Amino acid sequence: MARKILITGAEGQLGKALQISLSDKFEILSTTRKPSKVAINNRNIFKLDITDNEDVSKYITSFDPDIIINCAAYTDVDNNEENKDLAHKVNVQGLNNLIQSSGKDTYIVQISSDYVFDGTDGPYDEDDHTFPVNYYGKTKLEAENILRGTRRKWVIIRPNVLYSDDLFCKGNFFAWVYKSLLKGENISVITDQISNPTPIYQLVTSIFQSILLTYEGILHIGSDDCVSRYEFATKIAKVFSFDTSFISPIDTKLLFKNVKSYIAERPMHSGLKVNKIERELNISTYPLEYSLKQLKASMT
Repeated sequence: MARKILITGAEGQLGKALQISLSDKFEILSTTRKPSKVAINNRNIFKLDITDNEDVSKYITSFDPDIIINCAAYTDVDNNEENKDLAHKVNVQGLNNLIQSSGKDTYIVQISSDYVFDGTDGPYDEDDHTFPVNYYGKTKLEAENILRGTRRKWVIIRPNVLYSDDLFCKGNFFAWVYKSLLKGENISVITDQISNPTPIYQLVTSIFQSILLTYEGILHIGSDDCVSRYEFATKIAKVFSFDTSFISPIDTKLLFKNVKSYIAERPMHSGLKVNKIERELNISTYPLEYSLKQLKASMT
């Protein structure tokens, strides 16, 4: 009998990819807080608010998952600063509800973030000191600590700047750049925030490998090279044969000055070292340009 997986946040970029990739290997229950009618009808997604403990308990009791993959998160970094109660409910209490309602043998996969670091000395490995500089990062770190403090089987995976061919995902940096350049629109992109972006397929593979091995611990995932958002955007333009002149550089200080909604401090170099995940899960990581070429090939 196939093992059962409960996926939260199944309408997000990662949740969709996991549902597609794992559905032929496991019995999947995909949930999200506000499923669209299309998702309910075509992808069999159910409504679950992880901040509602009774709702969580009902689903977990009836489904009895062997594995929970928690993709649900309030990821809008600036809105986290203005809606701290909601951010804490989703990013912290939501995970706690999943822990409290599930069985002691349920394996929990928690998706965290590079934003648990302050960005002053990246790239970081899994044992480096965490010190988030914004509320989003603080909630992700608090959730990590709650899970680490349990006597449960768990893996915490920290990606950064997730991207995929899901062009309708709001948080997909690749989609924003691709669609803007496709339409010939001018965009301004940050030059001084550095990371090593994570292709979705690589994160999905890492989660699958973690499940197969029942791996326990913290893992970082991303590309082999660290780049600024501006460099990321120009690489997208070059790989997809767009005009790079539509991309203008802007630094964080100027963005804070010109965009009123841009209020949360960002870690400036939050790149993540990937040696551990390569070694312990036998995961291959690649340079950003290589992964973008693979993405292009999958879209044609």
